[in-house]
Amino acid sequence: MPLTVLPEESAWALPVADTRSALSTVLLRSSDSGVGIDATLAADFPVLDYEVHPGTDVQVGLLAGAFMAFGSGGELTFDLQTFDGRFGLPVDVRSGGWAARAEWVHVSAHYGDGIRKSGETPTNLDSYSREYVGLAGSRDFAVPDVLAARVYVGGHALIHSLPASPPLAVQVGGEIEGPWAVAPYLAADLQLAQEFSWSPAVSAQLGARVLRDRSRFRVALAVRAGPDETGKSAGIPERWVGVVFGFDRTGGLLPAAGS
Repeated sequence: MPLTVLPEESAWALPVADTRSALSTVLLRSSDSGVGIDATLAADFPVLDYEVHPGTDVQVGLLAGAFMAFGSGGELTFDLQTFDGRFGLPVDVRSGGWAARAEWVHVSAHYGDGIRKSGETPTNLDSYSREYVGLAGSRDFAVPDVLAARVYVGGHALIHSLPASPPLAVQVGGEIEGPWAVAPYLAADLQLAQEFSWSPAVSAQLGARVLRDRSRFRVALAVRAGPDETGKSAGIPERWVGVVFGFDRTGGLLPAAGS
């Protein structure tokens, strides 16, 4: 059947090292400013799949995410400091080992109550809102029974922004992992944005992942250096190291038949 509602497989795989990806994660991080927790509740799934011809599919989906940053408020206490909300409409294409995504995404950023409790003075009281259109492509590679890998490249252009900002950004990255149900993985992501004067933002993860049906659990050492992409702190240099726990849906919204 060429048209499928809520397909089991996703045509586009979200980059795990991209901190903007709509993947549910908990990150324990340490930086010069102290210890913090980043928590993301997110989903990215196809709604419709059309098989253009055998081996080539076009999908239309939805993505949404709540990206929350918590700062230390005392011993074993963490207060919500910032909240970024994202939702978008992606269109994905896959043919063999090639895949592409075109998307429209909205982002809005807000302070949490914890910013007052911490005694910090908010640095950006202006409204923060972004809409952008993006385009990305990837290529998969594999050595049977040894490893699987992919590289991707993409970019986006702002079509609306408060406050006003230069529009362009580019991205490149890659991932490599073992072919087993439990396997090590390495992922890296590089982003450069015109609004941050093309200063590089580098993120990387080294860890292990477990696959079960259409689900994936990850635990990894994570590092990031470059301009902060959190809306209320956008452009402020940050550098941290941490441990990330990921809870991902690697397929579509519905489980495979019989799972």
